[in-house]
Amino acid sequence: MRWDPFREFQRDVHRILETLSPGRAFGMRPYPPLNLFDLGSEFRVVVQAPGLSAADLDLSITHETLTIRGERKRPQDVADESYRRHERFFGAWTRSLTLPDRVDADQVTAECLNGLLTIRLPKAEPQAPRQIPVLTGDRC
Repeated sequence: MRWDPFREFQRDVHRILETLSPGRAFGMRPYPPLNLFDLGSEFRVVVQAPGLSAADLDLSITHETLTIRGERKRPQDVADESYRRHERFFGAWTRSLTLPDRVDADQVTAECLNGLLTIRLPKAEPQAPRQIPVLTGDRC
């Protein structure tokens, strides 16, 4: 194969961009895409997580905010200069999602199967108004 200066230039530019901002130089998100469904009695979040195991993921919920953390590790046996195309993001990521309504945090479940992380978030029972008694005293 003959030496092609333009091809060499393209390769160098690609390496520079990957060094400055891995993955983001080409519009890639550092976190996996997800879908949120309202199924009446529960919300369901489905996250694309191919190559991730349960050990690579950390989920937490506070009020109506679901936080998903993960890390996609680089292959240990492949040197950076060996890449000829680099389209998958590697590294740690965090994604917080505000849910449309309150959920029962004690009943939330998650399952990672066939490259999909499925999180089931049962909705909290609506709270009835609570009557607050007014204590009597000398003055109001």
